Amino acid sequence: MKYKVDPKFFVFLALSIVLWQFTNLAKPVSVSKLVNVTFKAPDGDYQLIDDSVVSIETRVTATGLRLLFNSPYNKVYSLSTESMIESDDKLVLLPSDIESQLQKVFGEAIAIEKIFTAELEVPLARIASKKVPVIPDVSISYKQNYILKGALSISPDSVRISAPESTLRAISALNTVPLKRDNVSVSINQPLAIDYSDLGLSSIEHTEVTINAEVVRFSEMVYEVPILLPELENGMRLAVFPPNAQVVCKAPAEVLKALDSGAFGVTVDFDFSQGIDSLPSRLPLKFSYSPSDVLEVFFSNDRVNYILEKQ
Repeated sequence: MKYKVDPKFFVFLALSIVLWQFTNLAKPVSVSKLVNVTFKAPDGDYQLIDDSVVSIETRVTATGLRLLFNSPYNKVYSLSTESMIESDDKLVLLPSDIESQLQKVFGEAIAIEKIFTAELEVPLARIASKKVPVIPDVSISYKQNYILKGALSISPDSVRISAPESTLRAISALNTVPLKRDNVSVSINQPLAIDYSDLGLSSIEHTEVTINAEVVRFSEMVYEVPILLPELENGMRLAVFPPNAQVVCKAPAEVLKALDSGAFGVTVDFDFSQGIDSLPSRLPLKFSYSPSDVLEVFFSNDRVNYILEKQ
């Protein structure tokens, strides 16, 4: 004899299983798992130096339904560091503060039973500031008969920077981004960015400087200038040959026209009080004076032969 099962029985069975599951899920359960957190830097003189996620083992109590549909373990929580304290030269959050912050986020439906961590070190660094010079990374070549007048200048020539103290100690100067100019015959005045992207700065006073290079046309002339010799003690006399130095002077043509050999003073660059035993094989030359309005002045040969003899 065959029995035919009423389909309503299967519906009833399925509903019973579902109700049984929901009844169990409605009961409170305790679960211990890792809660993922990051840190939020406080307002003021601190900077976060590590934004990685930290995992804290936490035991919570909640209904199975709550944990199933609103699990606290599937999110990353940002912890405020306003209440951090200093302990053994480290900045830390106390377990009670961590628990208080997480409990506010979880809400009343999920109760924290225990935080399985001691003091949690906060990856913050104290911010300091100082002023450092800016060094221009500039390479300029000039068109024939053109030259830089004076020195390349930048404005501002230094900037104030802020960074974690350990970072700041390693920075003595900042460079600009590279600038290369060839065959230049006109003056340069242009902004140039400061290269600081990889230094870990918190702030910088200026992000660029202005480069100024005054370029002028010049002429060149060679002057024969007598070499002035010192008077020696102990009856010694110094003689050099050749007796004249060839001085090369670069300046605008109108400046060169007004100059003669008397505009330059040349002597030997040696302290004879050290004794003649330390004399080099050839004596170096130096300028004792030269015009201030020329662009460049140098010797075609900056050493001379000499003899020492008794008078």
